[in-house]
Amino acid sequence: MAKKKLSLKPVQRGFATTSAVKKPFTPTSEPATSAEPSKDGPLSSDAVPSLPGAMQAGGDTVVAKGETAQADWDDEGAIERAALQSLAEKLHEKGEKEVSRIIKAIEYDRRLATSFPKLEINQNIRERVLELALEEEQVELRDASQPPIRTIPSAASPSDMEKTLLRLFITFHVLQRLEFREERIEQCILEGLKDGDGWEEALEWMWAHLSENECLRQGEYAKREEPKWIETQEILIDVAVPEEPEEPTNSLKSTETATSPAPTTPSSAAPVSLFQSLDAGAPSDSDSDNDFNTDKVNETWAKLSLELDTLRTAASGVGVGKGKGKKGKSSGVVLETPEIRALKDKIGKVEKEYFFSRKDADIIFKGLKSQRDAAALAEKLKGTTLQDKNASSINPAITGASVSEPQEVNPEAQDVFEAQMDDDENGGLFGGMLDEPAELTSTSEDTSSNTLINVRSMPISKQMSFAGTIPKTILKASLAKSAKQAVITYARLSGASRAARAGLEVRWSTTRRKVWKMEDIACDDMAEAENYVATLALSDLTEEGELSGVNWRMMPPAYRDLWEELDNMRKDREDAGKRDVWAKVKAIYERKAVDPPVEPKVDFSKTSPPNTTTETVQAEQEREERFSEELQNDFGRRRHSAAYQTMLQQRNNLPIASFREQIVSTLHSSQIMVLSGETGCGKSTQLPSFILEDQLAKGRPCKIFVTEPRRISAISLAQRVSQELGDAPGQMGTNSSLVGYSIRLEAKVSAATRLAFVTNGIALRMLESRSSGGSKGTAFDEVTHIIVDEVHERSIESDFLLIVLKNLCQQRKDLKVVLMSATVDADKISTFFGGCPYLSVPGRTFPVQVNYLEDAIEMSGWHIDESSPYAVRGRNFKPSSQMVEWNEEDAKSDSDPSDDEGSGTKTPSTNPAKLSSTRYSSATVSTVNLLDSRQIPYDLIVRLLEKICYEDQALRCFSQATLVFMPGLAEIRKLNDMLGSHPAFGSRDFVVWPLHSSISSEGQSAVFDQPPPGVRKIVISTNIAETGVTIPDITCVIDSGKHREMRYDEKRQLSRLVETYIAQSNAKQRRGRAGRVQEGVAFHLFTKARHDTQLAEHPIPEMLRLSLQDLALRIKILKVPLGKTIESVLLQALDPPSPQNIQRAISTLVEVKALTINEDITPMGRLLSKLPMDVHLGKFLLVAALFKCLDPALTIAATLNSKSPFVTPFGFESQAEAAKKGFAVGNSDFLTLANVFQSWRKASENPNFVRVFCKKNYVSQQNLQQIEELRQQLLAYLVDSSFVESTAAQRQAVSQARFSRGVRTRFVTVPPELNVNGEDVQVLGAAVVSGLYPKLLSLDGAGGGMKTIINQQPVAIHPSSVNRRVSKADFGTNYLAYFTLMQSKRLYAWETGPVDDRALVLLCGDKADFGIPASFFHLDRKIRYNISPKTLLALKKLREQFAQAMTSRLRGKQMNEKQEKWFGLGLRCLSVGVWAEEEASVGVV
Repeated sequence: MAKKKLSLKPVQRGFATTSAVKKPFTPTSEPATSAEPSKDGPLSSDAVPSLPGAMQAGGDTVVAKGETAQADWDDEGAIERAALQSLAEKLHEKGEKEVSRIIKAIEYDRRLATSFPKLEINQNIRERVLELALEEEQVELRDASQPPIRTIPSAASPSDMEKTLLRLFITFHVLQRLEFREERIEQCILEGLKDGDGWEEALEWMWAHLSENECLRQGEYAKREEPKWIETQEILIDVAVPEEPEEPTNSLKSTETATSPAPTTPSSAAPVSLFQSLDAGAPSDSDSDNDFNTDKVNETWAKLSLELDTLRTAASGVGVGKGKGKKGKSSGVVLETPEIRALKDKIGKVEKEYFFSRKDADIIFKGLKSQRDAAALAEKLKGTTLQDKNASSINPAITGASVSEPQEVNPEAQDVFEAQMDDDENGGLFGGMLDEPAELTSTSEDTSSNTLINVRSMPISKQMSFAGTIPKTILKASLAKSAKQAVITYARLSGASRAARAGLEVRWSTTRRKVWKMEDIACDDMAEAENYVATLALSDLTEEGELSGVNWRMMPPAYRDLWEELDNMRKDREDAGKRDVWAKVKAIYERKAVDPPVEPKVDFSKTSPPNTTTETVQAEQEREERFSEELQNDFGRRRHSAAYQTMLQQRNNLPIASFREQIVSTLHSSQIMVLSGETGCGKSTQLPSFILEDQLAKGRPCKIFVTEPRRISAISLAQRVSQELGDAPGQMGTNSSLVGYSIRLEAKVSAATRLAFVTNGIALRMLESRSSGGSKGTAFDEVTHIIVDEVHERSIESDFLLIVLKNLCQQRKDLKVVLMSATVDADKISTFFGGCPYLSVPGRTFPVQVNYLEDAIEMSGWHIDESSPYAVRGRNFKPSSQMVEWNEEDAKSDSDPSDDEGSGTKTPSTNPAKLSSTRYSSATVSTVNLLDSRQIPYDLIVRLLEKICYEDQALRCFSQATLVFMPGLAEIRKLNDMLGSHPAFGSRDFVVWPLHSSISSEGQSAVFDQPPPGVRKIVISTNIAETGVTIPDITCVIDSGKHREMRYDEKRQLSRLVETYIAQSNAKQRRGRAGRVQEGVAFHLFTKARHDTQLAEHPIPEMLRLSLQDLALRIKILKVPLGKTIESVLLQALDPPSPQNIQRAISTLVEVKALTINEDITPMGRLLSKLPMDVHLGKFLLVAALFKCLDPALTIAATLNSKSPFVTPFGFESQAEAAKKGFAVGNSDFLTLANVFQSWRKASENPNFVRVFCKKNYVSQQNLQQIEELRQQLLAYLVDSSFVESTAAQRQAVSQARFSRGVRTRFVTVPPELNVNGEDVQVLGAAVVSGLYPKLLSLDGAGGGMKTIINQQPVAIHPSSVNRRVSKADFGTNYLAYFTLMQSKRLYAWETGPVDDRALVLLCGDKADFGIPASFFHLDRKIRYNISPKTLLALKKLREQFAQAMTSRLRGKQMNEKQEKWFGLGLRCLSVGVWAEEEASVGVV
């Protein structure tokens, strides 16, 4: 027969009893609900909550009769609770998740920060920074009308208010989890947080306003460690210990554990908790013979056997003291439970003891069994429930622990069921059987102390009583898994009452335990009570996370219901707690929130924007219709002057004169025109005059701008045109002249100027500035004609000017544009401007005899051998042991790459083809093949001049005026010195004129003058004389074949001047200069094979070979709309650059904070746009000017932008390296460069000593002179940008030093107020890293190498650096700054220097993450430090205020008093050491 299936919830059926009817319970005057716990209050772990009767029965709460329930909608408290509950349900879980995420992130960052390098600053400065921040905060709150609470505007919508409340909730709980006191948290939120602030700002407020001890809970604020479980002192059962112990009759307490000591009776007679008495009853460990009891073993065996007998009796279903009849249910075999097996094992162990006697033990056992049976019979006759009835649910793991002294029952505390016994006895035979039975599920017990105890039936079916799903078993198993040492102890709290109440204690250790008690609720028997209290313990421990995985759904139905009730109560408590939290948060919000002021509404419909299109058209019409009779009359008088007529005759002889009417008419009918004129046609001087004369003759006001690529061209052309228009000498630029010029740092214009010659840079500068009328237009609004000269040179400024003019012509239809060049692709230019007309004007030139290097060597008879310094170094090169001294020609600059490293423009040292001996002598062939093409043969040039001027009569006719083209000013100086020391060329029969863009205007004018009869002229010039200026009497040209041009070095990632060969078009222009007045002769000092095979046809446009950083900045500051992005503008160019180059330039500008990520220009970018140099060096100079260390900064920037002053001659490598080490400062190449330049400048005070200084220290005089020239140019840029304040005298001194020195070096002195901190190495180093960031190398201590922080590439220090042999420990820092990286055999860093960590924190990077709670600092996710929170806060305040002060200066404003304080603190923080007791004196003003 199949086994009957158990029901999930067995139905309880009524049954007949012989008990009398229960007396009705009369409630007291105080309602029983007073004992019911509040749902909003927390549940105590020491007391079992009182469950309402209705809830205990599983039903709904019923409102008592006569009570009226108030509607929720009319109860303000209920409405508020509902609103808070809705807020909690919507936001609480989200807020808690965010708080947990934040705390986990903080803990992770704390662990991670311990691996970062530590950083500290001077403590005095730190405290001063924090004090200054608090002082400023107090000043803001000093207004008496302003409350101390920092208010925020009220939320405009419920969603906004929820966001604000959530932010406050997160802030409050994050600070609470970080162990800040609650009153401090509330003060922080009220007084410290502004609108939009969160937990990070609150944490900053805490660290700023509280002491470090309070924030870290140290010292007097240290957290008192308390045990997790506080041992309760509440008395569970009052046990009066008698003076004479008696044998126990039953067990009041059972203990479940694997190992538990047997307790002894307390010696004190005072009432104690049964649990506490067991704690105190631990057995003694003494081995004394006096303490040893020989009968103890036998007594133990007897007690265990008695317990075993009790368990077997309970398992068989026969009560204690009953006989086993045939009809008994226990006639079958008794199942052996784990408890029985455990007792058997213990009995077996006791029997093995030495003193055990089975005979004596049986006697004791029989006596104990008799006592037990007698007590059971007495209890049965008395009518009370015997506690041992529930033995089946008690775990008798240790019987000794369950036996205790009998409890003395207080006669006054009589059980209510004892009072009912009388009624049962007086009820007759049937008693109350005929009465209606009382409800079994819940009864009440009223003790004499007026305590209401609800009796709740918690039945367990017999089928489930032995299963592992009852609460006691689940509790024991769960604790065994989580903590094996836990001891579970149960106790009866109800005494002899039939209503059983139990207590439960779980002890993990002597200091950690927890107690559960049934205070005002009872069960039918002790087994139910113990399972009831076990359910409470399971629920609490599961809630606290002590236990997990409790399968409560498998419990008996009554206990499942109890578990759900506890869950509901717990949820009610949690909801109440959440409501309290949100009520507190909302109260704080209401204290902070104020209604925002109401702004008056403006009706924009009544205002209309100005019609800019109409205004532009009207302005154009006004310009077309303007007529000035005064202008017409003035020009008429000028045309009839004698000076004008004299010059007019010469002008009419020029080839372009016949094209005058065609040019004027074409320009009248077309907006744009292209003019191609060969050399000598007069286009540069005549075309502007034609236009000016046409406009003035018609009485039309005009303003004509002619743009030139060089300043000398603008000056010379303006002087010539002014003279041709009849101006007297010196009148140009005055009110009596129509002509003027404007170049950088120099301008000669007036209100009467109608024709102005300007450089391309000045023209672009005018497009950046406002018009003179103060309107939104540019200074070009007043210009009627723009003439762009020398378009063929394709400079980056001229190409960009074409982009601007193309867009400007679309906006201004009245603007006329003329593009002029000697050699230009007219079709390409015309197509660029939409097919505009172009004219070609022939030139007036004479034939020129062309010679190349082999012709010059053959004609002059100049020869060399392998020992010559001009020869390619071969096997016969003398080593250092055979050489007496080195010369500068043989020495290689340390900044030049070696042969195996290469460079951006590598020039082969040998000629491209071996010269044939069929036309030339063997000596010539040998010389040509041996000559090092990288060097300029000065001796050959001198020999050619001797041949032309004296020896060869056929060439002597060309010696009247000779033009020698050299690459740069240094080469001009060298040749000028050689000719000056020559016996013939240094005499009065010759005049030697250098021509360079840096030569003063007065010095340049002498070049154009013809010398007296009998005196011949030699002009040494750069490519400025190629097309920029025309020297009319030149008949002979000697071309070195080289020039210096700006090239973008791909390996070094910067633009710099590079010496390279010219293009074929350049060579044509140069030799054409010899045929202006007669037939001429030209010598190109490169072979014909090189000219035909290796020289480019045309020079590469600068836009394709230069960095686009400067151009990108110009685009952003122009007032002319060109395009939405930088890339879209540059792609409009005549030859657009690649998108990769454009993006690389933008990325670099973002790095130095010249542009934002959205390509918006910053104040730093506006200043850098006025410094035509590498933006990293430009930023370095700007910061150095702010830090008052400008003089060494100019030296460093100039050196990095040119060649190194250190040279390494072949054969003198060790001596050169030792000399460089002598100048080394602070393991920094940057400081070393400044040091050697300063030493050379001092040595230059004695002209006779400076050469010796250079020879001795292996430095190049030529390179140092170039550095000084570039220093002056950079200083002029700073002065011109108005960033550096200077007086008129200082500006004049800068101009004189640059343009009045001729070929001799003249030093310029930096104003002392700009170099106050010039000797402070720390401040100068901070300026360096501020400019070069992110060009940093991390010193990887673990890996042993160095890596770039940008892409983690391994890098080695170049052998030319002073740091090549410096160990990483000697640097004393975590990072090195570098300027150049170049790939050869390895990736080398050329110029390096240590970086102060404080400078990185204060000055560098875009995203600085100050992790104050985790004590870490992250910079752009590349640089990390471990910094204490207080120091972090000080550094954050200092960084913010330091940046604001610097930004104010970059905007052109002066610092106020507050900014000066912060700026001074920042400089002191950079300069003063961490442990310095006294702060150093740092210059601020």
